[in-house]
Amino acid sequence: MLDKNLLFGFAAGCVLGAVGYKFYNEHKDDIEEKIKGLKNLKVLKVPGSSEAKEEKAEESNDEMTLEELEAQKERLEDLIAEMQANRKDGV
Repeated sequence: MLDKNLLFGFAAGCVLGAVGYKFYNEHKDDIEEKIKGLKNLKVLKVPGSSEAKEEKAEESNDEMTLEELEAQKERLEDLIAEMQANRKDGV
């Protein structure tokens, strides 16, 4: 049922994972320092992070017209009203 290749791949993955973990622990300070340096330079932008969301919002606001902003405001107000109604209904 278990193939030799499967067992070999599993063992190789475990060994490489252990080696990577050991390397990370030995160089943890250096790695964290480099990551902090990248974050300060804003070279590393993590999708979903608050900084990336704020930057995206700023870019989209520059490109939106007044009519688009008003339509978006109305849509958000409708969503808020719907959520409040659901909350009152106990849903």
